[in-house]
Amino acid sequence: MVKYSVEVSPPELIRPEKQRPREVVYLSNIDDQSGLRNHIPFVHFYPPISSTISKMQGGHGDDQDMVVLIKQALSKVLVHYYPVAGRLRKADNGKLVVECNGEGVIFREASADVKLAELRGAEGGGLRPPFPEWDKLLVDDIWGANFITDSPLLRLQVTRLGCGGFVLAYTFNHCICDAYGAYQFMQALSEFCKDPTKSSPSSLPSWGREILKPRSPPTISYPHPEYDTADNMNPTNTWTETQFKHLAQTSVFLSSNDISLLKSQFPSKKVPTFDAVAACLWRARSGTLLSPNCTTRLLFPIDTRFRYKPSLPKGYYGSAVVFPCAITQAAKLVEKPLPYAASLISAVKRSVSGDDYRASVLDFIEVNGRRGFCSEGAFVVSDMTRLGFTDVDFGRGKAVYAGPARAGTGLVPGMVTSLITHKNEEGVEGVLALVSLPQESLERFHSEIRKQVDYAVPSKLISAL
Repeated sequence: MVKYSVEVSPPELIRPEKQRPREVVYLSNIDDQSGLRNHIPFVHFYPPISSTISKMQGGHGDDQDMVVLIKQALSKVLVHYYPVAGRLRKADNGKLVVECNGEGVIFREASADVKLAELRGAEGGGLRPPFPEWDKLLVDDIWGANFITDSPLLRLQVTRLGCGGFVLAYTFNHCICDAYGAYQFMQALSEFCKDPTKSSPSSLPSWGREILKPRSPPTISYPHPEYDTADNMNPTNTWTETQFKHLAQTSVFLSSNDISLLKSQFPSKKVPTFDAVAACLWRARSGTLLSPNCTTRLLFPIDTRFRYKPSLPKGYYGSAVVFPCAITQAAKLVEKPLPYAASLISAVKRSVSGDDYRASVLDFIEVNGRRGFCSEGAFVVSDMTRLGFTDVDFGRGKAVYAGPARAGTGLVPGMVTSLITHKNEEGVEGVLALVSLPQESLERFHSEIRKQVDYAVPSKLISAL
C-alpha cells in the first residue's frame, strides 16, 4: 500500500463572482426523497502537463497553477449555477427547498509528496478505486446522510502532486444534482479554466424543477416496490460513518472480452451490456451475502432526461433518476443461469417505458411521504458508463482516471455499486464496478464473478489459462 502525506489548507468559502438573486427555489420529489439525501464523491487524476499541450498554450502551461485557475473558475461557474452556492432548508411536511443566498461552496488546496506514477502502480491494479489514502485527497468527504441541510452543497479539493500532476476531488449533495449534473458542472468549470474571459459556459444550466411537480390529484399508476412502505421503517440517519467505513472497498474490472463471454451465455447475443453486467454482479452479491430464502431486489437508476414527457430542459442538472426494481428469491437468482437474472432486468425496463412512469414516482412520494428505498436484500447498480468524466479537460489534457471516487455512497452501507467505462494499465477497455462488502466476503464475491465469466469458456481452455 502506497503511503504519503498531504498538507491541506483550511476550508475557504467560494462565492459567485457576481451577485445573484436571493430566493428560495423548489426541489422536486425526486431531488429531496429520503433515498437521495446523501452525497456523491468524484475524483479526477491528471498527469503533468505534456510538452505538446504546453506549446499549444504558448509555452506557459507549466507556469499555470491549477489550484489558482480552478479556484477562480469556481467563482465564475457559480454565477450560472448559483443555487449550488446556497443551502438546503427544511420546509413544510418534511420537504426540502434551496435557499439561494450565495453563502458559497467549500474549497481547499493541498500538496502531496507522491507522484502519479506511484499511485498508478499501487497494489498492481493501476489507478482505480479504492485509492490509497483517499481521506487525504478529499478531507471533506461525507458518508451517509450527514450534513444534508444548512451546509455547503459542494466540497472541492485540488491537490498538487509531486510530479506536477494534480488531483481534483469533490463531493456533491445528491439533492442538488445527480451524476449527470455533476458531470455538466465540471464541464462548465473546465471551460472557465481554459478561458477565464468566457462570459458563460457553452451549455447553460437550467433549474426547471417545477416541471417535476406532482399531479393534482396525485395518481399512482405503477407499483413501486423499490420503496419501503413498512410502518416501522428506519430513519434516514441510522447508519454512522464508522459503519460505512467498516466495509471493505473494492473494484471489479470486466474487460470487453469478459463481457463478450457473459453475453455468449444468452440465446440472443443482443443483450445490453448493462443487463449482462448488472445480472452478473447481482447474482454474485446475492450468493455471497444473502441466505437462499431471502427476497432480493435489484434497483437500477434510469436517467429521465432523455425519456418520458414532459421533457426536461436542456442543461437540467437536478436529480432526474427513477429507480425501477426487479425482485426474486435469492436461491432462484443464484441457481438459475445468468439469462434469468438479465430477463428480470429487461422485463422491468419494458414495464416502465410508459411516459407517466416518472409522474407516478413523483405522485407516490407525494402520497406516501419521503420514504427510503427498500434496503433488506436490496442492491443498487448505477450506470455511469455514458458519462465521460475522463474527457473533462482543464487545459492539461484528459484525466488518467475520472469518475466516482469510491463505493459506499447512498444511505445504506454496501447497497450501491457504480459502473463506469475504464481502460486498464495495459490499454484493455471494459467496465469497472465499484463495490463495498464485508472484508471476509471479498474473496468469495470476486470468485463468484469469475465463475460466471468463465462459465462460457470451455473447461479445457480454463485449465490451460
